[in-house]
Amino acid sequence: MSRIGAIMSRKVLTTSEDASLSSLREVFSAAKFQHLPVVDSSGRLQGIISVKDYFRALSPVMDSAFETSVENYIRSRKVRHVMTSPVFTVSDKTSIKEAANLLLQYNIGCLPVVDAEQRLLGIVSWKDVLRFALQPKQTTKA
Repeated sequence: MSRIGAIMSRKVLTTSEDASLSSLREVFSAAKFQHLPVVDSSGRLQGIISVKDYFRALSPVMDSAFETSVENYIRSRKVRHVMTSPVFTVSDKTSIKEAANLLLQYNIGCLPVVDAEQRLLGIVSWKDVLRFALQPKQTTKA
């Protein structure tokens, strides 16, 4: 049975609860991913913030006539105010099928992969699962 550890992304960019929303602007505009795990100083998962969370947090000030109002808002607003917590997680030993079921059941885009102490090991997205499902099946000869 295939496990999440085989398909997860291990190099994961993270942020902290105390980071400002302005620190995420460049990350999300340059990134090819939609979610950023939030970890503490020990690498333990605290939550997750998505591009949707980011823009939802900005929506109250987006109609402001003054760009400085938006800038001040995103500098003062912290990740902890808009992140999702708690988060559904899996271990690297979780089956890919079980992870796919979680993604569908809860209508989420990714699952952080953590160890027993909730330290972040990686992340798996619905695209990773779909990519795995579309791989040609390898057969072994006896």
